[in-house]
Amino acid sequence: MRVSVLGGGTIGSAAAEALNSSGHEVTVTRRSAAKLEKLENLGIRTMSDNIVAAQEAEIILMVLKPLDTLFLLEKIGDHTRGKIVISLAAALSTSKIKSLIPDSKVVRAMTNVAARVGGGYTVYSSDDLSESEEGVVSRLLNSFGKTEKVEERYMDALTAMSGSGPAYIFTIIEAMVYAGLKVGLPRELALRSSYQTILGSAKLVAEGNSHVSELRDLVTTPGGVTIDALYELENSGIRTAFMRAIEAATNKARKISEEIDRKGTQNG
Repeated sequence: MRVSVLGGGTIGSAAAEALNSSGHEVTVTRRSAAKLEKLENLGIRTMSDNIVAAQEAEIILMVLKPLDTLFLLEKIGDHTRGKIVISLAAALSTSKIKSLIPDSKVVRAMTNVAARVGGGYTVYSSDDLSESEEGVVSRLLNSFGKTEKVEERYMDALTAMSGSGPAYIFTIIEAMVYAGLKVGLPRELALRSSYQTILGSAKLVAEGNSHVSELRDLVTTPGGVTIDALYELENSGIRTAFMRAIEAATNKARKISEEIDRKGTQNG
């Protein structure tokens, strides 16, 4: 497929790399195309002209902030007719996008930066697609990693969980590395033991044969090392901290959505 990624920032560049690796013909735009030199070295076409990129694309992937997405859609609307337009803008509803490009097939999606290495978790929602178009979108997004279609009412919460999620995990890894340093581990060994432990634990959960609490109990023996560590974690309020963090991010996404509905594109 000819895919134009409009917005070559962190997520846009990660998406472009993944799509290119999957064999798609990719064009990426950014105001300063010179900042996309890394993508050019991978054989990905880059430019600063969003209109040309939209004209030439079979599928358009919008990877911009919400108001920037709306502002750009007003400019390129004539070149989106009959095409699939996938928006990765947080908190931007399909109905709002559809109001600007009513003759396009609109998809709302959210992925994360792990798409760069094919490890992303991408969710999407749309009521516009035929069965064949559904297959096209699913295959395209599978370039980023795992893909799942969900009801749109879950998208704000999944933005907080999945879109922002790598930042939480990176914070945990960093904390584990510092803990390793504190007890005398070399830095690189502390880093490897941290991320490999998280990778292995996630794989166990992904197998789906046991509840996470059962898996934790497998590691926690009476009077052993792990129970002392868990005691300190519980005493620090770690569960409450995560719940508050994800709730705060979800509420922020909903607030942005409400502001967009109220203000429209006047700030675009």
